[in-house]
Amino acid sequence: MPSPFRRRAVFLDVDGTLMQDGRHIPPSAITAVRAARAAGHLVFLSTGRGMKELEGPILDIGFDGAVTNGGGFGSIGDDVIVAELLGHDSVRHLEERLDAHGVHWYFQTYDRMFASAELPALMQRYVDRDRRAHEDRMRASGRDVDEEEFFSVGMKIFDAAHEFVPAEAAKAVILSEDPAAVAAAVAELDGAFAVVGGTIPLPVGSSGEISAVGVNKGATILRLLAHLGIDPADAIGIGDNWNDAEMFEVCGVSIAMGNAAPGVQSLADQVTSAIDDDGIRNAFVRNGLI
Repeated sequence: MPSPFRRRAVFLDVDGTLMQDGRHIPPSAITAVRAARAAGHLVFLSTGRGMKELEGPILDIGFDGAVTNGGGFGSIGDDVIVAELLGHDSVRHLEERLDAHGVHWYFQTYDRMFASAELPALMQRYVDRDRRAHEDRMRASGRDVDEEEFFSVGMKIFDAAHEFVPAEAAKAVILSEDPAAVAAAVAELDGAFAVVGGTIPLPVGSSGEISAVGVNKGATILRLLAHLGIDPADAIGIGDNWNDAEMFEVCGVSIAMGNAAPGVQSLADQVTSAIDDDGIRNAFVRNGLI
């Protein structure tokens, strides 16, 4: 007699896990997600991105919900189940401290982003650099340069500063070309916030994410699982970065990508192949999801 079906809930990080270099999603990952859902499993995004940064090709894959903003929000379908916000006073305090050290920032609400004055120009420099590298790769491979492909996924578009409502922010992302400035600003926060460093790859400098204490992917995943009536032992978390640590802790099976840093891999139960070597598909096959 065949064993009863075991429904699993899978939580997928985006950058470095589902999507490479901020714009390429391996076709094998798309096929794997859709096949797992067709088999009756639930597949969620679990990302530091807000909903605005997921629109288009990412959401078009089809998911059962999402943990976004590093755990600030958790949704099932179109229903927001979890909302953990920084609070007006905390946002203003962060702005003051970061500005004092010349650290660039942007705040994420559920579906909007608001940046410090100089950040858009800095981000544009990175985009221009990446565009040139993309064009060089295309020409070297004999392919035509496809601007639509380059801009189709993962671009950051900031909202007008005067529309920012601090009370709606769940997370801050910080960037600077001066690592010492970031370190000094974070030191002055004195443990009043949860800070994860190095979450955005930069050519120089450092980056990080700032949330309220206790807000992380793992805490929100537990609340979504409780809402769904699914045992955490039946959850699978797949990621590649330090902000996936709490997700790894709460999921019955934790899987690090082959392209993750060795320290992140050491936190996981399994290590799959790299993102560009069918990492997600291989993890799904290994764990009986497809």
